[in-house]
Amino acid sequence: MAVREDVAALLKSGDKQQLRMLLNEQHAADLSEWLTDMDQAERMSCFRLLDLDNASAVLAELEPENQRELLKELGDLGIVPIISRMSPDDAVDLLAELPEDKARSIISQMTDPEAVEDIQELMAFKEDSAGGIMSTDYLAVNVAMTAGQALSHLRQSYEDFDEDIYDVYVLTADEHLVGRVTLKELLTAAPEAEVDSVMDTDVIKVTTDTDQEQAAEKLKRYDLLSLPVTDPDGRMRGIITADDAIDVMEEEATEDIYQSSGIDVTGPEETEEISYNVPLSFRARLPWLVVTLLIETISASVITRFDDVIRETIAAASFMPLLSGVTGSVATQSTCIMIRGTATGHINWRAARRNLKHEFKVGLLLGIACGVAIWLVSSLLHLDNRHLGTVVGVSLFITMMVGVMIGTLTPMIFHRLGIDPAHASGPLITSVLDVSTVTIYLSIVHTVLSQLV
Repeated sequence: MAVREDVAALLKSGDKQQLRMLLNEQHAADLSEWLTDMDQAERMSCFRLLDLDNASAVLAELEPENQRELLKELGDLGIVPIISRMSPDDAVDLLAELPEDKARSIISQMTDPEAVEDIQELMAFKEDSAGGIMSTDYLAVNVAMTAGQALSHLRQSYEDFDEDIYDVYVLTADEHLVGRVTLKELLTAAPEAEVDSVMDTDVIKVTTDTDQEQAAEKLKRYDLLSLPVTDPDGRMRGIITADDAIDVMEEEATEDIYQSSGIDVTGPEETEEISYNVPLSFRARLPWLVVTLLIETISASVITRFDDVIRETIAAASFMPLLSGVTGSVATQSTCIMIRGTATGHINWRAARRNLKHEFKVGLLLGIACGVAIWLVSSLLHLDNRHLGTVVGVSLFITMMVGVMIGTLTPMIFHRLGIDPAHASGPLITSVLDVSTVTIYLSIVHTVLSQLV
């Protein structure tokens, strides 16, 4: 916090020399956070004082909205040197925020043909695929090398890398991936030992068209520092690192949270923009609200049908919000467990019977506990109607069981059909349960209680 206050003081005093020194000593993640809180003029003043390497790192950390503002101010002459210092995957992410003709213009002004080739290669892949998030910076040795030759080759190659890399991939002459070896294994092997004698041939990998979420999950499951990405023919194209996987998981988790609340987002750009883009926010939130409105209309028609019963048993009607709330909560809990389970791979269609049986048992216990509790409450509140507590308790037990089943089965069915299970929760299940709860409860009241009053 003290450094941040020093930055503010230097900005106010106009001491650019001291400010330049202070800014360039800070971590890019901290700088990006500070710049976000500044107004546009201060942000631009500080950014222009950064060295090219720091400027490229900070720009990669900023939110898309702030990136666009800075890029607009910098112009092509300011953007090209910065992008040239970025890793290809970060450069592609940044160029994706620009109009296509603008991005092409910037690429055409870059002087490093190898960087241009890497960027154009990455831009050809789908943004949510393994190819779209991979880095083309990786260490590789030829399978025909000895350990001593491999180390000599790596000493020369490592000078061009900005990040620490521990996995070395073993390729054939035509760049087919055949193995993986660690630096430790190369260092401890005899210099004359063949690389293929110390490498691990069982390499966990993905192809360029693998979904980014599946790739991130694979990296996590096998505790890898990096995950190689090949083309369909097995040629090495790049790697996905742990920080890439963290970004993907955060992005997918955010998207799931929005979708589970009935906010329809279709990609990382919309996920990031929805908090400040009014038209986008309106379009994303309206569809499921319309669905909710239509389904809840059915609930209203059910209540209208039982209008006579409600008038005759006002006390029973007073428990309707309670039943809807408790049933909705238990269904949401089951849905949350199923969505998370399908996302992590711990729950799948093959284990559907086991999962359903588990949730049924849990729902049974919860239904009994809540049913008995509401029976006691109703009996105390309505001493003159000894049957009401039984009706409400039994109704709550039944609706909770129905809620658990709907909350469990719906995400599994969505997953089976290839639809994101996150769409199963939120407004959809809540609305369906409202209709089910009202119908079940009022039917029981009509059948039992109205005959006893």
